[in-house]
Amino acid sequence: MRLLSSAVLLAFALVVAPLSAAWAADAVFPRGSAIGLVPPSGMVEGQAFAGFEDRAHSASLLIVDMPPDAYEQIEAGFTDAALASKGITLEKREAFPIEGGKATLFTGTQTAGPATLRKWVLLVGTSQLTGLLTLQVPESEAAAYPDAAVRAAFATLKVRSVQDQVSALPFVATNLAGFRPVRALGGSALVLTDGPKDVIEGVEQPLFVVSVGMGAPRDDERRQFALRLLSTLPGVKDLKLERAEPQRISGQSGFEVMANGIDVKTGAPVKVVQWIRFGPTAYVRMVGVTRLDAFPDTYDRLRALRDGVEPR
Repeated sequence: MRLLSSAVLLAFALVVAPLSAAWAADAVFPRGSAIGLVPPSGMVEGQAFAGFEDRAHSASLLIVDMPPDAYEQIEAGFTDAALASKGITLEKREAFPIEGGKATLFTGTQTAGPATLRKWVLLVGTSQLTGLLTLQVPESEAAAYPDAAVRAAFATLKVRSVQDQVSALPFVATNLAGFRPVRALGGSALVLTDGPKDVIEGVEQPLFVVSVGMGAPRDDERRQFALRLLSTLPGVKDLKLERAEPQRISGQSGFEVMANGIDVKTGAPVKVVQWIRFGPTAYVRMVGVTRLDAFPDTYDRLRALRDGVEPR
């Protein structure tokens, strides 16, 4: 979890560009985010990141959501020494009440070159996700964001249900083939599984992940493109290619890759199948992962899932 802790500290330390105008009546969910809130007066949805910004005061509110089991590991990584290594001076850490979960609020300052930033970081844990909300503003503009206003905004935090997250995706799975959605990621990916658990350790349950990416590789580049994507698959090691070939998928040009590997968590042998369906400017990637011995009974269902993915 060392990598996650480092990434989170980086998010805490990140200096994002500038936010503008009045309280809205309802929580606003930035595109692709499972977390929403009523932003502080003066902030509008960010154009280049999930969150809100106020360019007039060079202020930003960055929202990151992660798996639910990340909360304790991130909290443990927020030591004074670790934060100080990012130029952050922590003034206070405290429990913060939220509906349906737990949260810790960190307040302090960060030195970034000649500038000093005021920072509030809310670490949120629910059964559905872990959230990290970082609001920062230059000390010279801090009067526009008093502590009470920031706390009032954080107190309006809401978490979208999985169903609402799924309905906001740019595609729909019309045939679940016995699988069920357990998580949407970044407004462009959906994780499905077959089994009782929502948080899966290794390949104890079959997984199917659908995601959308930008890009349109040429025909002669598609094999390397598909293999490169497969190599980024987390949680599986020692991949051995079984086949990689072009394939028509739902009437469109596509590519199938099948491989065997080892589950990093358990050491069990696994089977991985990846399908990519290419469009003019984007592609849909679909990945199924199962235990090797379960694959023969699951493969037809994975194909049914694949063929049921349609643009919304």
